[in-house]
Amino acid sequence: MIRYLLLLVPFLLNSQLDAQSYDVGLGLRVGTDIGVTAQLRLPQIHKNFVLEGIIQSSLLKNQGNLTLLGKQHQNILSRRVNLFYGAGVHTGWTDELNKDGELAKRPFGIDGIIGAEITFARVNVSYDFKPAINVRGGDRILDTQTAVSVRYVLAKRNDVWPKKKQRANQRERNRNRRDKDKAKRKKQREKNKGDKRWYEVWKSN
Repeated sequence: MIRYLLLLVPFLLNSQLDAQSYDVGLGLRVGTDIGVTAQLRLPQIHKNFVLEGIIQSSLLKNQGNLTLLGKQHQNILSRRVNLFYGAGVHTGWTDELNKDGELAKRPFGIDGIIGAEITFARVNVSYDFKPAINVRGGDRILDTQTAVSVRYVLAKRNDVWPKKKQRANQRERNRNRRDKDKAKRKKQREKNKGDKRWYEVWKSN
């Protein structure tokens, strides 16, 4: 059985089906911390790029934080089942003591995240592992969190970002890029027009 599962891994990782079956999700996040989570798909960056905001308070310590994450989703067989990974930043508050026995300063740092999610109709459930490094403040340098998030899908895929509008925006970006490249080439030709090659001795400078 394990051998057959291993044979499926390349297929799962290279699948090109559309991931992320919703545009907006809002719900609860419960684990080592408890709080609320909101997700918004941003196809302007990538069709499966998701911005997530988390506000939470620790169940183990007297502290809380606000985290902003950018995540890339990759489907497994269906776009309703996804793996995801990403990174972001956090800030927050704490009444904990640092290693010197002093009240810790307001934390600020960087985060990573990796996990999986599944969506049933309007309910999205995910599990993740989220390490956080405090660049400044906090009672320790490294914090690790695990959590289960349950979100209600407020907007299904393409409800916020209609496909026609996405295609129009992409065409506009491509047109602007072509115009810039054309202008750049024209400017370069004009610049080189008066230049004399080493073998063009009949031209004057």
